[in-house]
Amino acid sequence: MTTGTVGLGTDVGSRAYQRPFKMAPARADRGRPDYLAAWLILVGLILPAWEMHIFIAGSKFTAGRMGVTLLFFPAFLVMLRPGRRLQTADFLAFCTVFWMMIAAGSAAGFRGIFSAGATSLEFIAGYWAARAFILSPAALDSFVRVLKILTIAAVLLAVLDAVSGRWISHDIAAAIFQSPVLSPVFRGNMIRATSTFDHPILFGSFCGTVLAIFLFWEKNPVKRIFYAGVCFLGCFLSQSSAALMCFTLTLFAYFYEKLLQGFAKRWLVFWSVFSVGLVAVFLITNHPIGWLISHLTLDPVSGYYRILIWDSALVRIAESPIFGYTVESFDEDILDATIDSVWLVDALRFGMPAVVLIILLNIAACLPTKSIRNRSSNGAYIEDMHLAFTIVLVLYMFTGITVYFWNYSWIFWGVCLGIAASLREMALREAR
Repeated sequence: MTTGTVGLGTDVGSRAYQRPFKMAPARADRGRPDYLAAWLILVGLILPAWEMHIFIAGSKFTAGRMGVTLLFFPAFLVMLRPGRRLQTADFLAFCTVFWMMIAAGSAAGFRGIFSAGATSLEFIAGYWAARAFILSPAALDSFVRVLKILTIAAVLLAVLDAVSGRWISHDIAAAIFQSPVLSPVFRGNMIRATSTFDHPILFGSFCGTVLAIFLFWEKNPVKRIFYAGVCFLGCFLSQSSAALMCFTLTLFAYFYEKLLQGFAKRWLVFWSVFSVGLVAVFLITNHPIGWLISHLTLDPVSGYYRILIWDSALVRIAESPIFGYTVESFDEDILDATIDSVWLVDALRFGMPAVVLIILLNIAACLPTKSIRNRSSNGAYIEDMHLAFTIVLVLYMFTGITVYFWNYSWIFWGVCLGIAASLREMALREAR
């Protein structure tokens, strides 16, 4: 009997498996509450947030924000049902948004709280909706089916971007909602596809990270190759180094897991080597962050500019490390133009405690449990999907060094955190 753990430290056997429960046809899912919840959670993936929004009581609601907000309070009722168990990640998720509000209020008063409220709502609503409604293999299957449909649609729209030389989705949405049109971004003579996202980097990063979910969910090798091709096409059309890095790392993690399933300590070895390499970078190089950035970008000019951003931002963070500056401008050409790092943005807006809480939240959602692969009928499925979402979360944290996530990319991070926490609850329940 296997006695290892679930997640990136898992100790599992090499026995192949099929889903033990009977897979419901896609049409049968349509009346299920979790299937409808999946559409609300993922609707922001296909509707452009930049142009398509409405104002309610002075607050802007995109399709993605509206979808998860509608599920926020019903999710509390679902979580109150007998048998549900709160996880450490739940506590950390609410602590994170609570601190964001405190930091924003301390830095800019009520105006800061109102500004931080939108970011906090997107994150916690996405997390809580996924946490409540995706708590069974069948519910997760419904979610992945919807995700597959919308991912294919997003990549097809990216193909139209490349063929037409315009951001088709944004042009259409701007014409309907009478909103300002986003200006396309080019690399060389080729447009960088953005599909329905606000920037090519966000679209490409999504395609690179979501690949892990499809690889571990699909059991048909042909379909697995097909979805890998779809994700690669999205990464390629975005012309983003972060996207291609995510795609490559996801493939490496998948094959590493499959080829070394018989080696119990494979992930311990992996993280040990990774940690030693990271420590070596910080000890040997004169500018560790600069070294990492220069190796994570395709364009040397872009890499150099990101290094300037880090240097300027770290000075500002040191001046106000606890509460940050909320959304104040800095009267600096670099920081007021763009900050290409989610960690720098959160530290500048909400202080270092927010960064620490987000990191702890991701770790808590990825924490392993005792292996249930050979102890439960659903054990192998739960373990593999928890590994898939752990890979997604690790990629979010890693690419966050050079990428800032906003609108639906930020919401989807919260959604993946909620699903990872739910998978931990599933594993604990199955073990009992």
